[in-house]
Amino acid sequence: MRIVQTAFVCIALLASSLVAQNPHRPSIPVAPPRRPGTSLTIVVTDENSVVVPDALVVLTDTQTADVLRVQTDAAGRGRFLNLNADDVFTIRAEKGNFYPITKQDLRITGAQTLEIVIPHVQELKETVNVTASSEEIDPAQIADTKSLGTPEIINIPYPTSRDIRNLLPFLPQVIQDSTGQVHVAGAATYESTDVLDGFDITAPVSGSLSMRFSADAVREIEVQSSRVSTQFGKESGGIINFNTGMGDDHLRFDATNFIPTWQNKKGKGFSFDKWVPRATVSGPIKKGKIWFFDSADAEYDNYVFKDLPNGSDHDPFLRGSNLAKVQINLRPSDIVSFSFLNNVQDEDRQGLSLTTPASATVRRDFNAYLGTIKELHYFSGGALLETGFAWNAFRDEYNPQGPNPFVITPNGSQGNYFEKFHGTSRRAQGIANLFLNPFTEIGRHEVKVGAEVDQINFAQQYQDQPFLLLRADGTLYRRSVLPPSTALDRNNLEIGAFIEDRWSPFERLLLQPGVRFDWDEIVRRPLFAPRVAGTYMLGAGHNTKISAGIGIYYERTHLDYLARAMTGPRLDYYYDALGTTQVGPPLVTSFLVNQNLLRQPRFLNWSAAIEQKLPAGIYGSVEYLQKRGTDGFIFQNLNTASDLFGNYILTNDRRDRYRSVQVTARKHFRGDYNVYGAYTHSYAHSNAVVNYSLNSPIFSTQMGGPLPWDVPNRVISWGWFPTPFKRVDLVYSLDWRTGFPWTAVNQNQQIVGLPYSQRFPAYFSFSPGLEWRFTFRGYALALRGVAENVTDRKNPAFVNNNVNSSSYAAYGGFGGRAFTARIRFLGRK
Repeated sequence: MRIVQTAFVCIALLASSLVAQNPHRPSIPVAPPRRPGTSLTIVVTDENSVVVPDALVVLTDTQTADVLRVQTDAAGRGRFLNLNADDVFTIRAEKGNFYPITKQDLRITGAQTLEIVIPHVQELKETVNVTASSEEIDPAQIADTKSLGTPEIINIPYPTSRDIRNLLPFLPQVIQDSTGQVHVAGAATYESTDVLDGFDITAPVSGSLSMRFSADAVREIEVQSSRVSTQFGKESGGIINFNTGMGDDHLRFDATNFIPTWQNKKGKGFSFDKWVPRATVSGPIKKGKIWFFDSADAEYDNYVFKDLPNGSDHDPFLRGSNLAKVQINLRPSDIVSFSFLNNVQDEDRQGLSLTTPASATVRRDFNAYLGTIKELHYFSGGALLETGFAWNAFRDEYNPQGPNPFVITPNGSQGNYFEKFHGTSRRAQGIANLFLNPFTEIGRHEVKVGAEVDQINFAQQYQDQPFLLLRADGTLYRRSVLPPSTALDRNNLEIGAFIEDRWSPFERLLLQPGVRFDWDEIVRRPLFAPRVAGTYMLGAGHNTKISAGIGIYYERTHLDYLARAMTGPRLDYYYDALGTTQVGPPLVTSFLVNQNLLRQPRFLNWSAAIEQKLPAGIYGSVEYLQKRGTDGFIFQNLNTASDLFGNYILTNDRRDRYRSVQVTARKHFRGDYNVYGAYTHSYAHSNAVVNYSLNSPIFSTQMGGPLPWDVPNRVISWGWFPTPFKRVDLVYSLDWRTGFPWTAVNQNQQIVGLPYSQRFPAYFSFSPGLEWRFTFRGYALALRGVAENVTDRKNPAFVNNNVNSSSYAAYGGFGGRAFTARIRFLGRK
C-alpha cells in the first residue's frame, strides 16, 4: 500500500503545480494569429449547458476569405487571436452527432466571448432543413474510435433490434459470438470494459456485458480498440462506451413496437410471438435548470424451435429494464446528474437446442441495478473537475427442471441439468478526473489527471448432483461427482490513477503521452503502463490524417478463474465396457490458485492508420493493429501422465496474438443519408485455448490454436437512402464473415485432433427494408418493414461435435429468412 499512497501523492503534487501555473499564459486552444487586432473566445455547450470538447469551430472572414480553425478543449473553449475589428465574420461550430450551428454577420469590437449551443441530434427535428454534422476527419481524435450516433442507431436494421448489443457487430472492430457476447479486436469478452455514461458496468465475475437498457435511450455508441487513453485501464481489448440521453426544455415522448406480433410456425396456425414495447419520456422539471429522462423497455418472447418436437419446442422469455436520469444545473459552474438503471429477466428453458432438450435446460432468473451520481465543476480559468460514484449489483440464479440425473450422450443431453446456482456480485466505484488549464510551453498542452477506486465483492452457492457420460452403445462410461454443496465469497480492491498530456507542438501535430498506474489486492503488484499516440494532418485542406500509437495494457484480475478454484474437487468413476463394473478407484480433479505466484496479464499493443478524403466526398481509412499478450491466465494440468484427472493450477503461461488490417469507407449524403462499408482481415490465436472448468467434462492436454471467435475475413455494410416515394426510405445492412471455429470430441469427451480446427460455414446475412414516415392527426409516426436475411441463408447456430454420434458435424439452429416490422410513435410534429 505504500507504493499506492506514494503514487497518489505524486499525482496530487503534479496536479497542484500545473493548476498553479502562470495565469498570464494562454489557457485555451488558440488558432494561429493572422494579423494584429482583437480576440474572440468561443465556449461551446449542448442544450443542457454541458460543455462540448473537441468541437470544430471554423471562423471565416467574409471580406478576405481567410479561414481559421480551432478544436475546443475539455472545458469547451477555443480562442481566435488578432482579428481585424473592421471585418465581418461567419462562425460555424460542429461535432459528430450534434446539429451544426452557423452564425453570420458577426462583428468583433473588442476582446469578446461568444457562447454557441450545438444541440444533440434528435430523431424528430424541431426545425426544417436541419441536418446533422457530416462525418469528416477529426484531427483531435487519437484513438481508433468507431461510433454510431442517433441516426445510425435509428436507421441500421439489425437482428433482434430490441437488444442494443446486437447493433455492436456493425462496427468493424466487434465480433458477436453465438451467446450474444461481443469481442473487441480479437479479445475475450472480459478483456474489454463496458462503460455507461462514464461508469464501468462490466459484470465483476464473468466480465460480460450483462446489463440491458432500451435502444431508444442510447444517444451514441463508441468503440475504441487501439490508442486508448490512459484514463481507461484494465482492458487489452478496448472500450465499449454507451452514452444515453437527457431531457431538455421540450417535453418529449416516443414509443416503439407497442403492438404485439404473431407467428405461424410449423403449420400450426397463428399464435402469439412476442411483445417488445419501448417508451421514452423526457423534459424539463424547471426550464433551464433541471431536466429528467426516463426510458423503459420490456420483452415477452415465445421462442419456437422448428427442429424440436411439439410440446418441447418453445422457450418463454420475459425481460425488462428502466433507466431514469435527472440533471440539475446548480449554477453555471456546477452540474449534478443522477441515474438509476434496473434490470429483470426470467427464462423458462435457457439453452434449448437440438442437442439440449427441454428437460436438460435450466430456469434462469437475473436482475441487476446501477445507481450513479456525478458532478461537473468548471473553474473560472478553464479547468474542469469530474467526480462520481456508482453502485452496481448483479443477482443471477438458475435451477434445473427436475431431480432426474443428467446424462451426456454422443447425440446430446438427457435428464435434468445437474447444478443449481445462486450468485451475487457488487461493485462500488468512485472516479475523479481533473482536466487542467491548457498552457503553452513549446506548443500547447492539455493535461488531465485522475484516479479510480473499485471495491468488488462476489458470493456464489452451488448445489450439484452427479452426472453421467454414456458411450454410443448406451453403456455407462463415467460418473462424475461434484461437491454436493459449495459456498464461496471473495473481495477485491482495485486502485487506478493516470496522468496524460495532449501536446500540440505545432498546428498539424498532436501527441498524447501518458502513464497509468494500477493495483489490486489479489495480485498485489504495482503496474505502470506507459502509452504514447499521436496524429498528423497533411495537406492544406486537412484532408489526410496519419495516426499511430504504442502502449502497455494490463488486464483486470478475472475473478471467474478464482471462483473455479474455490468450488472443491471432482471425483470421476470409470466403468468397464459393459458399464456395470467400476474400474479402479475414482480419479480426482481439482483447481488450484497460488496468488503469490500470479502476475497481471500484459499486452503490448501498437497500431498505425491513415485517413483520407477521397473524391465524391468519400472518407476512407486503412488501419493496422497488432497485440501481443503475455502472462495470460490459464489452468495447466500438473499431471503429465494423463489428461483425465489431476491438479489444474492457475498459471501465467498463456500467450495471445492478434493482428488485423481494416479498410473502411463512408459517404454522407444531403438529407442525413449515409452508406458505410468495411473489410477486416484478422488473426486471433493463442498458445492455450482449452478452457478447463470443474463442471465441464472435456479432457485434453493444453494446446494452442485459433480463439473461438477468430474470424479471418469479414465484410460489413449498412446505409439508408431516399426512394422515389415521398417520405419512404430504403434501409439495409449486410454482414459476411468466415465461420467460427469449433472443436471435435469423442464419446469420452476427449478432444479429437486439434482444438478449434473445424469451422462453421461462412456466415452471410443481407437485410433490406423500407421505412415510411407519416403524420396522423398532428403526430409523427414511422412504420418499417425489414426482410432479415432476405436470401434465406441457412446460418447455423450450433453443431453436433461428437465424432461418435450418428449425426456428427450436423448443424442446427438455422437462422433463415424472417420478416419483421417496427412502428414508432415519435410525438407531436
